[in-house]
Amino acid sequence: MSLVQGVVVASDFIRSDRHGVPGEGDRSAVWVFDAVKRQVEKAANLPVTLLTAGTCPGLRSWVEAQRTAEQADAFWAANYDRLAVDAALEGVLLRPIRRHFVIGHEMPPYLRTILAEHGVPYLDIRIHPIRFLDDLLFAVQASESETQAALLNIAVSEETVLAAAGLIEAMCRYTADCTLAANTLLVIGQRTMDSSQIIGGRFFDALSRLPEIRSLCDRYSGVLLKAHPYGGHHSLLLAAAAVPNVLAATSDNVYRLLAQPEIGGVLTVNSSSAYEARYFGKRVHTLASLPVDIAWRGEAAPPGSYISLDDYLLSVDFWRLALRACANVGRMTDVRLPPKPNRIRIAHDSFWNFHEIDTDRIPRSSKAVAC
Repeated sequence: MSLVQGVVVASDFIRSDRHGVPGEGDRSAVWVFDAVKRQVEKAANLPVTLLTAGTCPGLRSWVEAQRTAEQADAFWAANYDRLAVDAALEGVLLRPIRRHFVIGHEMPPYLRTILAEHGVPYLDIRIHPIRFLDDLLFAVQASESETQAALLNIAVSEETVLAAAGLIEAMCRYTADCTLAANTLLVIGQRTMDSSQIIGGRFFDALSRLPEIRSLCDRYSGVLLKAHPYGGHHSLLLAAAAVPNVLAATSDNVYRLLAQPEIGGVLTVNSSSAYEARYFGKRVHTLASLPVDIAWRGEAAPPGSYISLDDYLLSVDFWRLALRACANVGRMTDVRLPPKPNRIRIAHDSFWNFHEIDTDRIPRSSKAVAC
């Protein structure tokens, strides 16, 4: 592979805000840019630039020319997996990234495909779906097999997840008296306009799967509904609310619920809770494929897997490792940030109510769980 001339941090540029303005995915890309640009520059002495709908007027104009503001969400969903590149898009997207290394945050399939077809190396970074450790993890996929193998060598071991799940279960059972009946099904909602809900070019509608949902619910003594902590009326919750054995909706912490033996199973479309629930011994039912395949240290990583990494990603050494297949990098120094709980949670402002059961959890006035 020839050496790259720079590094570009790119976003899901066709995703729009609630007003139909391109750039809803920019905030996450800017977060990555701010978090790693210094380390990247130090690792390979390369310039790091940002390419988003907000920073590139030509990119924004191209998106707006493809649809009206009212069509923005449907356009995003329809093109999420594959986006045709015309001459205009080639000028505003491909020209800035040729002979560059691209870093993305939750890079959409259409962008990964465009990069692969044009021989542009990339690293896709997302927040890991296992979110009950002392801090958030990253899930990272490299386009180059050599880099992917190197990342697997520094990955987090799944054994840390087993230990954390055990401690959370011990604490949550110790501090809560569950009043649910045995073999209760926990139905977990998601944000409706999330990229994970784009299935086959449109947003998932659980109401079209009512017979299957009712059949799953019938296997359990009762059904407990749990909305996403950031809100939203997901169609799965609407569908499950109509089953005869529904108990109630709860705002209780999802990890406190998963820790209770009375919860026998979890039903979701493809929430991160589906990854997490099996560590608490729950049966997991999903209505769509999980967004990514996760790999841990010591495991085989099938093509396309996302490697589990901790905040070593914030070190200069990490970027020496990630860039060495396509750039001249400096020597490794073995320098990294000292351990600190919740470093990434705080920096990313992503707690999902985890603080309620962690070191700064809010004391409960009652020990009863749900119902």
